[in-house]
This record gives sequence, structure tokens and C-alpha cells, in this order.
Amino acid sequence: MSTSYFGDEGLAPDPNAEDAPFWAHCAQQRLCFQCCTDCGLLTHPPLGICPHCQSMRRDWVQAPAQARVFSFTWIHTTAHPSMKRELPYNVAVVEFDELPGVRLISNVVDAKPGGLQVGDGLKLVWEAAGSGMFVPRFCKTGT
Repeated sequence: MSTSYFGDEGLAPDPNAEDAPFWAHCAQQRLCFQCCTDCGLLTHPPLGICPHCQSMRRDWVQAPAQARVFSFTWIHTTAHPSMKRELPYNVAVVEFDELPGVRLISNVVDAKPGGLQVGDGLKLVWEAAGSGMFVPRFCKTGT
């Protein structure tokens, strides 16, 4: 994407110890989710230990570029003054058919109010967030 969904003052990620690998993959424009190497459970956000089997052995699995809307809302009131000019904007929960149980909170950048539905097909796009960081966002696929 050439412009930020949230304008020139887009919010940049601030990685911590557990999610730094997630953001490192995003910096390479690869959307990856954590997977337990013992039981196979996929998790997001990243965790230090598997919530199913308590294994600490974790790996990363690349997500497909295709997804769909699981849920969404439109934000009409902002909690921070810098976001006021961006209203209304959507926050979408996105899921991947090939990665059951994994959901990602993001935005559908080409949707307008009234133009987004649960089940809409989505395509992954990357938004530059400064300092070599990229944020995964989505566009509708028309399906």
C-alpha cells in the first residue's frame, strides 16, 4: 500500500519479548503465526508456552494470503485525538480457512460503512509503518 489506512500518523508496532518474532516476520512482509511443535496448536497473539500442552517448543507457520471476515465493527468515536480525522474506520477479526482457530485483528482498508459483511473474502496487503516495519491489513476480494 502506498498510503497508511490511518493517514500519515499511522501507529507503528512496539514489539515485546513474546511478539517480536511475529513483527520480525511482518517486517519481511510474511504473515506468520506461532505453532506448538508438540501438539500442533496454532496461537495468536504469540505466547511463550502452549496453552494446550504447556510445551515451550514453538515454531512459526506462514498464513495464506486469502482470508475472510469473522467479525467486524465500525469505530465512530475515537479514544485518541490523532485518530479523529480517520473516522469512521473498521476493526475486523480475520480468519484463515487453512489455519483453524487462528484469528487476527486488523482492518479492511477498502471497505466503506455498510460495505462489509461477515464471510467476505479478503486478500492480505502490507502497509508500511516506518522504521522498516509493516502491518498486515486486508482488502476485499469481491467474493
